Amino acid sequence: MLDAGTGIRELGLELERQGVTRMDLLISHCHMDHLQGFPFFVPSYNPHTHIHIHLAPRGAGPPLSEPFHRLMEEPTFPVPFHHLGANIQFHEVNGDTRLGDVRLRSHPVNHPGGCLAFRLEYRGRTLVYLTDHEPYGGPKDDAVREFTRGADLLIREAQYTLAEYQRKRGWGHSTFDDAVTDAVAAGVKKLALFHHDPEHADQFLERELIEVQSRHHTPGMEIFLAREGDFVELGVELGVELASE
Repeated sequence: MLDAGTGIRELGLELERQGVTRMDLLISHCHMDHLQGFPFFVPSYNPHTHIHIHLAPRGAGPPLSEPFHRLMEEPTFPVPFHHLGANIQFHEVNGDTRLGDVRLRSHPVNHPGGCLAFRLEYRGRTLVYLTDHEPYGGPKDDAVREFTRGADLLIREAQYTLAEYQRKRGWGHSTFDDAVTDAVAAGVKKLALFHHDPEHADQFLERELIEVQSRHHTPGMEIFLAREGDFVELGVELGVELASE
C-alpha cells in the first residue's frame, strides 16, 4: 500500500473481505492528505493483522510512530493509536531493501518537509510512485528521472497547470507538463497522473489531459488520469488498484 489518504478506507474493507492479515504500508511523507485515512483503516483494529509501516528515517528526532500517535490523539479522534488491535511495526526506509519477493528502492524528492518516491520491482515488472515533487530546475532532476527509468507504470503527481504553477512556485508540486516530459525522457510505459488539485473537476482534468497530449509527442507511452478504484494490470500476476487520497 502506498500512503494512507482517504482511499485507504475502502481498501481496508476489501482486504478484510479477502482475509489478508499481513501488509506493508509505504508512507512517502507525513502531511495530512497522505495520512488522514489511517484512523479509518479497518485492518488496524484487527488483532490478527500484522501491519508493517515504512517511513523515512527521523534521525535523533521523535520515534517513527509519532505522526500516527498525533493523528489519533484527543480531541481530533476518539481512539488513540495505542488502542489499535493490530500488530503494527515501524521501519526506516533505507534506500534499497526487500519486502518478500519485491525489491523496494526509495529516492528523496523536492517537497517542503521532505518526501520519498518509491520504486517496486517484481519478476521483471516495475512500479514507481512519485508524489509531491516540484522539479528542482537543475542537475538533481536527472537523478529523479533516472529513478523512474523504464517503469511499467509511473504514478506521478501532476497537480497544476502551467498557469497555476506560476502562482504556486515553491509549494512542492508538479505540472502536467513536468510529469509527461520527465516520463518520456525516462522511457516510462504507462503514466498515471494523480494528486489532482481539489479545485479541478473531472471535466477540467479530462480537457487538460487532451491538451497535454497534444503538446507532447509520446509514442509508446500510455497516459491516463488516475481514478478511484481503477485497476492497472502489469502482468506476472502484478496489478495495482488506484485509490484517492
